[in-house]
Amino acid sequence: MTITIIGAGNIGGTLAEKWKSAGHDILIGARDPNDEETLKWAQGIGARVMPIADAVKAGDAVLIATPGKVVADLAASLGDALNGKLVMDATNMAGPLGTAPGFEALRATGADAVKVFNCTGWENLADVRYGDQVADMFMAGGSERAKGTVRDLVKTVGFEECHDLGGDDKVPILEGFALVWIDLAIFQRMGRGIAFKLMRR
Repeated sequence: MTITIIGAGNIGGTLAEKWKSAGHDILIGARDPNDEETLKWAQGIGARVMPIADAVKAGDAVLIATPGKVVADLAASLGDALNGKLVMDATNMAGPLGTAPGFEALRATGADAVKVFNCTGWENLADVRYGDQVADMFMAGGSERAKGTVRDLVKTVGFEECHDLGGDDKVPILEGFALVWIDLAIFQRMGRGIAFKLMRR
């Protein structure tokens, strides 16, 4: 699968490396495809750097790991290029609306949008293991087909399970879930080495 990464920071960069190691083709959609630092990093993992619109068109799936506030404008700029495309929205944003406007903008393009990878720190993407336990991931979105692919990609990263919270109406739950992680890790000073695990009796 060819996966386009938009926002190759801690989240996007870590997932790019994980998926590349698993055999996927990685495209980095960059505002400046000639940026020397981006090119050097991409070369190091065997990824290609392209203008954002070109990378989106060439990809089978897209990961958006930008600041949440830019997603609505990004969706508008890409327009039809996202129509029918699997788009993983890994963004978060503080405030009463969260990233809802951005997620709705992605859906308005016709994208098969799935909220995922937003409710944990990048450290848990790099290493999902806690002793003899493995962290879980959570997702929500309206396309069952897209979520099937996302579940496979999540497990490729190493998570034990990707729990489906439901359709587009459940996306706000993941927004809140992300705030719980942030509150515990940062404001409650538990540190970033914490992760969520669904346990059954």
